[in-house]
Amino acid sequence: MKIVEDAPAKLNLGLAIQGRRDDGFHDILSVFQTVDMCDRLTFAPADRGQIILSCNDPHLSVGPENLVYKATLAFQEYTGIDRGVQIALDKQIPMEAGLGGGSSDAAAVLRVLNRLWQADLSHSQLCDIGATLGSDVPFFVQKKGTAVVTGRGDLVRYIPWSVPVFYVLVYPSFKVPTGWAYANFKKVLTGSGDYAKFLNSVDFDDLSVYNLLRHIENDFLPLVAQTHPETQRILTRLKKAGALAVSMSGSGSTLYGVFESRSVAEAILTQFKTEHFRVFLCCPAV
Repeated sequence: MKIVEDAPAKLNLGLAIQGRRDDGFHDILSVFQTVDMCDRLTFAPADRGQIILSCNDPHLSVGPENLVYKATLAFQEYTGIDRGVQIALDKQIPMEAGLGGGSSDAAAVLRVLNRLWQADLSHSQLCDIGATLGSDVPFFVQKKGTAVVTGRGDLVRYIPWSVPVFYVLVYPSFKVPTGWAYANFKKVLTGSGDYAKFLNSVDFDDLSVYNLLRHIENDFLPLVAQTHPETQRILTRLKKAGALAVSMSGSGSTLYGVFESRSVAEAILTQFKTEHFRVFLCCPAV
């Protein structure tokens, strides 16, 4: 029997770096939201103890360094279950794009194996395994939602979201490795700090989406814009097209505009497509 599981991408609706931790990670403050762009994983049985991974993207390793492979191995070790599994990964979320695709794939593995192998682990236990794989993985264990994320990304508080918006995602011609971004972001000026002040002053259960959008900042954006000048040109075009807010997701490189009107979003999407940008129209997946 085969099981198919979607692994959604996420956007960072703002991102503040709060400082370096003693463990070498950084404390962050961000609003994460899943969107309806997904990778898809198909699971099937394999011989005892085996992990067989395949992927439609030839540029992505299917060996032990892949997060899907790591998540499977971590689940086996945590539970002591040595059953085997074949996983086919249909990769649609761009890599090194700040969209959390690898972390979402890892969380999908934990969700499915917990059901498939009847391990009966709690949400908290799955998050504990996920935190050993990557800072964003605990957020994705629930699969969908909007959350204020703190700590190194492992402290997740889900919040309500009811406003229908449309996101135009522009994946530019460059990638931004996360390690490079964290190593270099202090070399340029970061945001004004209004984003962190706003989040620290509001009731998360009664968060105004429009106020959030007015305060969005990403501390990595000045670094990426300085290194890749096309960044600001893309954001300016999105803003001129009528976006309520524009920003970058995670450490980049995906840039996005937030639109109230689907038709307006589709119009600017079409413009970017004619210029051979890789672009996506997404909605919140909550």
